[in-house]
Amino acid sequence: GSVRDFPCGRGRNLVEYLQITELFEKIKARKGNGMRNQIAILAALAAAVSFSATAARIDEIASSLPETPRADGVPASDRTKWDPIAASDAGKEVVAYAETIAAESVPETPDSLYLEYSKNGNRSNYENALVDRNSNFRWLYLGECLEHKGRFIPKIVEYMEAYCAMKSWNLPAHDANLASFKGRPHVDLVSAEISRELAFALSWLGDAIPSGVREKVYSEIDRRTFRPYLDHARGKRKIGMHWWFHGANNWNSVCNSCVVRTALAIIPDRRLRAEFVIHAADSAPYALAGYSNDGYCSEGMGYWNYGYGHFLAMGLSIRNATGGKVDLFANPKTKKIMEYAYGFQLENGKSPPIADGGGSPAQEMPPARRKKLNTAIVNGTLGEQDLDLLALGRQIWPDLVSTAAMESPLFGSTTSYFTLKAFPLRAFGQEPPPCAPTMDVLPPRTWFPDAQVLISRFSDAARKLNLSIAIKGGHNAEFHNHNDIGSYTIMIDGAEMCGDPGGEVYTRRTFSSRRYDSKMLNSYGHPVPVVGGKLQKTGRKAAAKVLKTEFTDGVDTIVLDCTAAYAAPDLKSLVRTMVFDRRHGTVTVTDEVSFSKPTAFEVPVVTYRDWTKDEGAMRFKFKHPSGKHAMGLEVKASAPLAFGETVIDNPGRPSPKRLAFSFTEPVTEASITTSFFPLNVK
Repeated sequence: GSVRDFPCGRGRNLVEYLQITELFEKIKARKGNGMRNQIAILAALAAAVSFSATAARIDEIASSLPETPRADGVPASDRTKWDPIAASDAGKEVVAYAETIAAESVPETPDSLYLEYSKNGNRSNYENALVDRNSNFRWLYLGECLEHKGRFIPKIVEYMEAYCAMKSWNLPAHDANLASFKGRPHVDLVSAEISRELAFALSWLGDAIPSGVREKVYSEIDRRTFRPYLDHARGKRKIGMHWWFHGANNWNSVCNSCVVRTALAIIPDRRLRAEFVIHAADSAPYALAGYSNDGYCSEGMGYWNYGYGHFLAMGLSIRNATGGKVDLFANPKTKKIMEYAYGFQLENGKSPPIADGGGSPAQEMPPARRKKLNTAIVNGTLGEQDLDLLALGRQIWPDLVSTAAMESPLFGSTTSYFTLKAFPLRAFGQEPPPCAPTMDVLPPRTWFPDAQVLISRFSDAARKLNLSIAIKGGHNAEFHNHNDIGSYTIMIDGAEMCGDPGGEVYTRRTFSSRRYDSKMLNSYGHPVPVVGGKLQKTGRKAAAKVLKTEFTDGVDTIVLDCTAAYAAPDLKSLVRTMVFDRRHGTVTVTDEVSFSKPTAFEVPVVTYRDWTKDEGAMRFKFKHPSGKHAMGLEVKASAPLAFGETVIDNPGRPSPKRLAFSFTEPVTEASITTSFFPLNVK
C-alpha cells in the first residue's frame, strides 16, 4: 500500500511522520525474506517513534476506570456467579482435570532446553515443555475458582514459585541473543501471556494466595513486563524486540492485549492503568493495518484465531473497564475482519491452509474433549474456527451470529489456549441472548478483492456431496508468507483432497534468511508451476494481477496473471484460469504460458491422499478418507507430458505427495489443464 494508509497514531508530529514514511518506503524497496525484512524495519521504526500519553489523556481515561484493579469477570469469592458454572458438566470436568494436574509435578523448563535454540536451532523441545506448564497452570487455577475449597492452592503456589524462578519468560526463538535469559527481559508473545495468566490468578483468587507469593509474582510481572513495556512506550529505553508496537501482524494484538489485561487486573494505581490503556489503544491501528480493507488475514485462519482473538478480548476488556469511553471497535474495519472468520471457510468450520497459520493448533482440553490435531491435515480438519471468538464477536456485532457461535460451550470449544482469553468475557452475564442465526448458510462464493482470494462452494443434497475450492493471488511478501501465487485448495466433505499443503514445524530456519529453503514454504510444495526450472521469487513485486472475474449462479471464473512471480528470463506471460462449474461440481485449472524461446515447464498437483492412475492415461483417482467419495483428476496439455511423483519431507508432520506434469520437450506457447471432479463410491 501507501504510507498514507499507514496509521501514524495520536500525537504524531511531522518529524515522526517523515521517519515513518522513510522507513515504510525502505520496507517496500528491500528484497529477500518478506517477514524478516519487515521485522527489521519495524524494529528501526520502534526505535525512532514514541507513543504519546499526555497527563490530560491519562486523567481522562483514569476517571472512567474502576477505583481498584480487577480482571475480566468476577472474583472467585462471588459464588453467585461461579457456582452455576461449577455445577455444570463442563465445570465438573474442569475440576476433575485440575485434580489430575494437582497430583503431578510441575513440568520442568530447564535452562538446557532453553539454550537448544541458540545452539542448534531446535525450538520445539522447550516450547512443548512450556506449553505443558502454561496449560496446566491455567486449568489448575480455573479449577480452584470453580471449586473454591482451597485444595488446589498449594499446587498453584508451586507453579507461581516456578514461574518466578525462571530466568526468562520469553521463547528462546524470541531471545536469540539471550538478553532476556541473562536478565534484560522484553515483552514477547509468551511472556505477555504468562503475565496475564498469573495476573488473572492473583485477581480471581485474591487473599487465597499467600501475601508473600502475591508480592513476589507482582514484582516479577513488573520487572519482566510492565517496566520494559512502559520504558519503550515512553521512549525511555528503546527495545528492538518491541518492534510489534508498530507491527501489523499478530504480535501487536497478542502482546498489547495480554499486557493491558494484566495491567487492568492488578495495578493499584488508576492513572498507571490508564496509561497502559492509552498505549494499547494507540498501537491498535497498526495491528488493523495488517488486514486488507476487505478484512482478509494473510497469516491464515490459525493466526486470525490467535491475533484477532486477542484483539477482540483486548477491545472488550478495555471497553468494559472504561465504560465505553475507549472503544476499539468504533473503527468499521474491525467488523470486516470479524466477517473474515465466516467467509474464509470452504465448509462450515473448515478453512484452507493458506500461509503458516492455515491449520489449527493442537487441542489441549480436559480428557473428555481432548483431541490431538498433529494429523489435522491428513484427517481434513483444517483451520477449525475458534468458536469462543465467534461467540465474543456477538457481543460487538449481534448481527453476525451462527448457531455454532450461540451454542459454543464456555470450555473447550477448541483449545484451552483460547479458553481464558474468552471465558471471563462470556461467562458472567455478558453473553447476548439467543437470536435468529444470520451466518449459518455459506454463500455460493466469498470474494476478497483486495487479497485476491476466492472461495467457491457447491452442495448437492441428492448426492450428499459438498465440494469447494479456494484459490489465491496476492503477493509473496505477506505476513507468514508462502511463495504461493496461484495456489489452491480443493475440499470434498470436510477433507482436503489436494492443493496447498500447509506449513511446517517451526525451527530457527523458518524465520531466517533460509526460510524458503523449505519445500513446504517455497513454491515447490504448492500446486503452482515451475517455470524454466525456476520456483517463484519472494517479495512484494512477485504479485498476481487479476485479469478477470466472472461470477454467476452456475459458474465462477477467475483469471490471474502470474508472470511477475517468476524470475525466468525467457518468460513472456503465465496466466492461470480457474473455472468452478457449480452445476456439476467440477474444477478446471488451466495454465497458459508463453516464452521467447523454448523452455521447460511443469505443473504439479499436491495431495495427502492415496491415489491411483489409469494405465496409459493421465487420469487419476484420489481416495476420500470417509470411503464414501473420491475425486477424479484428468490432465490435458497442448504437447506430450511426462509424469512423476515425489514425497516432500515435512519433519514432525505428515509429508505431502507431489504429482508433477512436465512437458517432455521445451515449449514456446503451451497450456496444461488439470480438471477435478467428484466420484461417488458405492
